[in-house]
Amino acid sequence: MSWISMERNRLSYLLYFFRGLLTALGVGFLLAGQSAAQSGYSFCQPELIHFTRQTYGAYNQNWGAVQHRQTRFLYFANSKGLLEFDGSSWRVYELPKKQKVRSVCIDEKGRIFTGALGEFGYWEPDKTGELAYHSLAPLVKDRAFQGEEIWNILATSQGILFQSFAFIYRFHAGRVELLHPPGNVLFVRQVRNRLLLGVIDKGLYEIQGDRFLLVKGSEFLGSETVNTILPLGETELLIGTERALYRYDDREFRPFNDQLNAFMLLNRLNRGLLIGPDQYAFGTLLNGVIITDASGTIREHINQKNGLQNSTVLAMCQDAEHNLWLGLDKGIDLINLNSPIRYFPDNDGDLGTLYDMARCNNNLYLGTNQGVYYKSLLSPDSPFRLVSGTQGQVWDLTVVDNQLMCGHNRGTFRIDGDRATLLCPITGGWVLRRLKHHPDVLIQGTYTRLCIYRKDARGQWAFSHPIDGFSASVRQLEESPDGSIWVNRAPNQGLQRLTLSADLRSVKASNVYAGPELIRSTINLCRIQEQIVVTSAKGGLRYDSAADRFVPAQSIYPWFVSTTRKVFPIDSAYVFVLRQDGSLYWGKPNQQSLVEIPVKPNQWVEEYESIVSLDENHVALCRENGFTLLPIDKLNQAGAGSVRPPIIRTIAVLDGPESSHTFRGPAPALSFSHKQGNLLITFCTPYYSRPVKYSYWLENSTQHWSPWTASQQKEFTNLSPGHYVFHLKSNLNSSESVLVFDINPPWYWTTWSKLLYVLIAGALLKWIYELHLRRVAMHQNRVREKLEEQLRHQEEQSQREIILLQKEQLEQGLIQKSEELANSTMSLIQKNELLIKLKDELGRIRARAGTKLPADDFQRINTLIDANMSSEQDWKLFQANFNKVHEQFLKHLIDNYPDLSQGDLKLAAYLRMNLSTKEIAHLLNITPRSVELKRYRLRKKLDIEGDINLSEFMMKY
Repeated sequence: MSWISMERNRLSYLLYFFRGLLTALGVGFLLAGQSAAQSGYSFCQPELIHFTRQTYGAYNQNWGAVQHRQTRFLYFANSKGLLEFDGSSWRVYELPKKQKVRSVCIDEKGRIFTGALGEFGYWEPDKTGELAYHSLAPLVKDRAFQGEEIWNILATSQGILFQSFAFIYRFHAGRVELLHPPGNVLFVRQVRNRLLLGVIDKGLYEIQGDRFLLVKGSEFLGSETVNTILPLGETELLIGTERALYRYDDREFRPFNDQLNAFMLLNRLNRGLLIGPDQYAFGTLLNGVIITDASGTIREHINQKNGLQNSTVLAMCQDAEHNLWLGLDKGIDLINLNSPIRYFPDNDGDLGTLYDMARCNNNLYLGTNQGVYYKSLLSPDSPFRLVSGTQGQVWDLTVVDNQLMCGHNRGTFRIDGDRATLLCPITGGWVLRRLKHHPDVLIQGTYTRLCIYRKDARGQWAFSHPIDGFSASVRQLEESPDGSIWVNRAPNQGLQRLTLSADLRSVKASNVYAGPELIRSTINLCRIQEQIVVTSAKGGLRYDSAADRFVPAQSIYPWFVSTTRKVFPIDSAYVFVLRQDGSLYWGKPNQQSLVEIPVKPNQWVEEYESIVSLDENHVALCRENGFTLLPIDKLNQAGAGSVRPPIIRTIAVLDGPESSHTFRGPAPALSFSHKQGNLLITFCTPYYSRPVKYSYWLENSTQHWSPWTASQQKEFTNLSPGHYVFHLKSNLNSSESVLVFDINPPWYWTTWSKLLYVLIAGALLKWIYELHLRRVAMHQNRVREKLEEQLRHQEEQSQREIILLQKEQLEQGLIQKSEELANSTMSLIQKNELLIKLKDELGRIRARAGTKLPADDFQRINTLIDANMSSEQDWKLFQANFNKVHEQFLKHLIDNYPDLSQGDLKLAAYLRMNLSTKEIAHLLNITPRSVELKRYRLRKKLDIEGDINLSEFMMKY
């Protein structure tokens, strides 16, 4: 380049620089001007997903970001070390000397290169799957290298370039060589197979082999900090410095875009990235990130004020789903560019909690707990402003015939632009509907009444009258095809169907539907096509007019599952369904199933969830701190992307001998010992813009697939030895991932041990068989001996039985004789008693007769009686029978006591028979006193103590 050309370029740069200073003074106006041409909803931004230092477990600063081409894991150069994110969990890999990792790069082989202070090298999985570090610093011989930070790493066809601000090292074929740039360098960039770098105070150079060639006309860049070099169009380059961007066509450098450069002049460009054929992302040091088209027009601007964790962008990376990752000075953020869903965040809470919204006359209105806010969609960068007079709680915003009606805590307003007019002072306008049977009438549910609105002479809606005969708080109402009005009364009071009078001034008839499933507080009423539908404790119910009752709605709407929380029909063409877990689905009412929309759950206004149709192409979701914008024509693309099957990440032994395996792709077959039956399996899906749910099944342990769960791990305990196959799938990809593993049996239950056990068992069986034969022989001998013994015993038993039988016969005879003896004795006693009674009676007769009867007759009778009393002959007979029964008791008594008289023996025999004193007296024909005297004498002769009973003594003798 000639001296004149160089001077011309310098002059152009100076003119541009001063123009940039002037432009910077009006940068806000310029940005507003360029945004005006964008869509009316351009103030809404993509979804932001935050990862704080507490989330990833490392330090704030993230200097580099890259995605692994094979695994799709993300890696970040963090001040604590190398961060790895697999979509489910974060890991930190620290360098041996704990240096800050300043740069990261991945080559085609999948090696992860990092650079730090006086250190660079690469990470590769070891045999357990964990990343292991291999340092290349020992290959560098220059001592000055120890004080150099490796700020940039670039994988090229010539090798891996490690670059500090003073040196460039190239790693190739296992060797590290030092390149000699012409001065202190900034950042080496590769564009269209060209290696370019800025050299301080000299300009832009291109590396060709070991040579550094100056790019002509770039000398003015020597005083700039060249941070990014990107392709522009088919042939041009886009050169970005801290303060400006230039386009280069191999001939000259020209400013890229005045408005964009004015922005960079104020906010200092730090990183640039081509994120699409006609789209760029630029990260700044002071004001977040901007996304532009190929002409430099700003399409998105996201900073800390509208959602980023921090406005200093240190690194950028685009993943395989075309989402943008930002490494910030404080945290990591993901901008979900892949989704058409956009968000308007009210991060500072300036607007309050959003309950409803509406679009009317190119204005967007938000109804919050603080009032009604609006902004013009023709000036999307303008802020929301409060509509004067609407301060307070807003419940409902409804557009009818291009007129905006506002249901407010203080009544009902009509809003025209930025002005509000009170139409009705009845408080609490919950819901407003046009009656299909009376198109010129609106009906409204409030805190206490139902109200009617009609148009006035100017064609504007005005309050007409309340409806008599009804008083209740109505948050939801719908008109049925027959013209009756369905109202959802105060919580826990059920539904009510009202029939209004012809003039709509009173309630003519009313039916209450308050079954157990219709009186819970979370019941919701809506009209889908021509059906009155409610969500209830039993799932979806629809009103059956023929049966006058509610029946299950699934017969018409199969998607109406039991977990449905609320249904939002949109113009009878679409239906949005909110489920209990906060997930949102949409589709046409007659579809078999609905499609899930990947929106953030748990950000709804509890019990006041609202989805609003803004126009024919956009639907908005009211949230606690802003709203979500859904483009109807692009919802089927929401979350679309090449989602891979889930990855089984690790399998670890929970107790016993420790063992852990980490995988980065298909898992090989594994085996564990019998003591390692408690396993924890973790898994992930390297897809970052949608929540992932998993289902799994372990062959040989569980019978069925598990329910869908967001958990990224599963623990199995007490697995018995055997062969197992773990199946895993996600809700984003039906393909299965499989992990095969075995729990080995203990050493004493292997194949060889089982064979040994069989041999031992065979030998044992043979020995047992022989032992059995011996035992059988011994048993036969014992049986024979036992039989012989039994025969002997039987003979002896027979003899004993004969003897016993004879004894029994003798005992029976003895008993018989005893009975005969007792009977004979009792006969003698009775005879003697009778004779004594006769003698006594005869004596009394004689005494009464005196001398009338002859004395001889009486004497003869007495003699006869005395002769028939017990005689000696009776005693002998008694004695003989007595000895037979009592085994010669008297003989033994005489042998032992020879001094006993005949009378003593008689007394002893009678005592032996246990006769009483009176009975003995009758036998001996003496008085009882005489018997007692005989007993006394006998006791003396027998020498018996006084405390011994004489009768018992004789019975036991």
